[in-house]
Amino acid sequence: MHARIVKQRAALVLSQPFFGALALRLALIEDPACESLWVDGVRLGYNPAYVETLDDLELRGILAHEVLHVANGHCWRMGARDQERWNRACDYAVNPLVLNAQFKLPRGVLLDGRYLGKSAEEIYAMLRQEESSQQPDAEAEGGSGTGPSPQASGQQPAPPSTGCGDVRQYTGADRPTVEGEWRVAVNQAAKAAKMRGALPGDLEHLVEAALPPSVDWRAVLHRFAAQAARSDYSWKMPNRRYAHLGLYLPSLHSEAVGDAVFVRDSSGSVFDETQRQFAAEIIAVHQHLQPARLIVIDCDTRVTQVQVFERDEVVDLQRLKGGGGTSFKPPFAWLEQEGIEPAFLVYLTDLYGAFPAAAPAYPALWASVTPLDRIAAPPFGECVEVIV
Repeated sequence: MHARIVKQRAALVLSQPFFGALALRLALIEDPACESLWVDGVRLGYNPAYVETLDDLELRGILAHEVLHVANGHCWRMGARDQERWNRACDYAVNPLVLNAQFKLPRGVLLDGRYLGKSAEEIYAMLRQEESSQQPDAEAEGGSGTGPSPQASGQQPAPPSTGCGDVRQYTGADRPTVEGEWRVAVNQAAKAAKMRGALPGDLEHLVEAALPPSVDWRAVLHRFAAQAARSDYSWKMPNRRYAHLGLYLPSLHSEAVGDAVFVRDSSGSVFDETQRQFAAEIIAVHQHLQPARLIVIDCDTRVTQVQVFERDEVVDLQRLKGGGGTSFKPPFAWLEQEGIEPAFLVYLTDLYGAFPAAAPAYPALWASVTPLDRIAAPPFGECVEVIV
């Protein structure tokens, strides 16, 4: 069976050099204990009994499928997410790419037009949102007298088998090196394939996305907020370090941070889990920076809720209010109307909406739940991608 996989891998090198070159980076491991296959960024494990059920074209397609998992970085991007749901999200992300590259996949693989062009993180969030929203309905059905359904007993229906194995997370100490080497390899494989005219067009986006390292949006948020803390030199307190030299120089001092404003897009385009994590970071920023006031604004096409917390007040955020369309103008207009010029403003949104005509005088950070390579940059402010 090992020889058969090697043969199909060699066929990939000749027919689809992008996939073939990357497949050669994975060591083949026979693993009868696994259900079908698995990949972890370094090794490709396979169950010989499962491989026996595939014809040659399906086996070649499965190899391309596993290669795309690693090329997409799925083997080091799961974080604290649920393994089973992450596997499904990753499969929904790569299966259309495999089929569009004219490969054959086994019957029953996961495909859904709603997820076309979306990253595994986006799909994972959608899956989680859909599954959590089904739970209340399932509980209601359980009281209909027709007998408890799987949902009513607190169990979700088993997802269909993907037939494509598991995406395992690489946990070796050299993970940063392995991840970096794969980025380089993906770029080189793409260049070689393009020279031969053998790189499917929809894979060019994948290659571009694989090149820049991922950025932790939380770190960007805290850095942005900290930099907004006003620090300057003052003559009120001379710098004592140079007093013995007879030099009267100003000292660096930090004034207390002014008002910190966070805006939550309540149009329904930002998933609940993202809102929960964003709320946690709002509280963390408040605790760390201790701004004069924390102002949290909910907005769809209008300001739907405003919460104000003083410096020493415990932050207990209310549930999000809204559900209409999206406009980014109302929060800025409300701040101007109230005569508030905050130290900074952070806006969590999908970036689809109408922007103010003019940039505000204070710093703004757009926390986008839409990948930045698929959306026009906002007319002002800094921008960070928020995918949870």
